[in-house]
Amino acid sequence: MKKIVKRVLGAVAALLLLAVLGVVVKFFVLSPRSRPAPNVTAPSTPEAIARGKYLVHNVAACIGCHSPVQEDKPGEPPVEGKLGAGRDFGDLPGFPGHLRAPNLTPDKETGIGNFTDGEVLRAMREGIARDGRALFPQMPYQTYAKTLSDEDALSIIAYLRSLPAVKNDPGRMEVKFPVSMFIRGAPQPLGASPPAAPAPADKMARGKWLLQVCSCGDCHDSVNDHHEKLPGKAFAGGQKFPLPNGKGIAIASNITSDKATGIGAYSEEDLHRVFDEGKGKTGRSLYTMPWSYYGGMTKEDKDALIAALREIPAVANIAPPSEIK
Repeated sequence: MKKIVKRVLGAVAALLLLAVLGVVVKFFVLSPRSRPAPNVTAPSTPEAIARGKYLVHNVAACIGCHSPVQEDKPGEPPVEGKLGAGRDFGDLPGFPGHLRAPNLTPDKETGIGNFTDGEVLRAMREGIARDGRALFPQMPYQTYAKTLSDEDALSIIAYLRSLPAVKNDPGRMEVKFPVSMFIRGAPQPLGASPPAAPAPADKMARGKWLLQVCSCGDCHDSVNDHHEKLPGKAFAGGQKFPLPNGKGIAIASNITSDKATGIGAYSEEDLHRVFDEGKGKTGRSLYTMPWSYYGGMTKEDKDALIAALREIPAVANIAPPSEIK
């Protein structure tokens, strides 16, 4: 009997060792999956820079994450003179580390001044930093891999190159183990350019594209205590965002088409007020919601985005009101 027990224990130990080796190989040998940065050059035409500015400021809202912002003001407008200079989000409750977004200005010491266009492009859509490490998926590169065509992505780079260089180092992102291990498996090399963004004339397709590239679900999907998305509760709200200086907690609204708990009872004017003025249906000011960026969309794009929001399946989920002091 003792021999049998020893054999069983030996077999279990061997299986555990193989499992550990498998994890090590998967996450520390085979990951992150990457390729050399592509050899590309962003255009420098006024048209490309203007297109990139629109995407950076009003669609992808890159500036909101990559600039120091006035957190105590609704819409979190950027700090004057620090556009694109990176952001330290501070200690966020429940976050497994310290969240920081890098400087995207052309500064050669603290920004992307010494990056090739291909290195910036790879980081944006494939999640690989210049030094080869995996980027934390708070940067929505997995979304951009599906939504930003080569033309749009290179236009973004063209605009970033046009920004005034700002010397500012927000520090390096810190992610604790084991999350730091798991994120190594997220990046994927991009096989081909995503299709071009739908034209404004195709209103619904354009709106669904905007719903993705604006990353609305990142804040408005319902999640559990581990920040894992809950099945069947896309866009149903409830995520909590602590405000600085003990000002309270902003809670993401249910933006599904449910009439009782979502936006089903919102009029077109109500929804335009969200984007243009940062006001909810009751008139309350919206914090954290980057309406100050999305408000700069063209009317056509806002109308398309609202049309796509109307098509989101209704989910009955009461997101409590924000607790603003």
